[in-house]
Amino acid sequence: MLSLSREVTGDFQNLQATEPSEPCVRYLPRLYLDIHNHCVLAKLRDFVASPQCWKVAQVDGLKDKVRKLYTIMNSFCRRDLVFLSDDCNALEYPIPVTTVLPDRQR
Repeated sequence: MLSLSREVTGDFQNLQATEPSEPCVRYLPRLYLDIHNHCVLAKLRDFVASPQCWKVAQVDGLKDKVRKLYTIMNSFCRRDLVFLSDDCNALEYPIPVTTVLPDRQR
């Protein structure tokens, strides 16, 4: 489930980078997923319910992955999910990537 959520987030970012001029891509709900955020199920539902981009095959593929993740979370893992946050705004923006540089050896 965690790897699928990372894959969905990565695919969404790639879609925004490769198809930024498509009107439907610009208006898709943002997908920066955290499976431990209580708002993630609503975010997945909103994304799947958003208007289709008939000319953009990547969107259909992404929606299939989102449906799969939603089904896994809502049906198979429902009782096992642990939500650590309910910050819906956190799902609107990418998580900053921090790079830890290794210590230089002298």
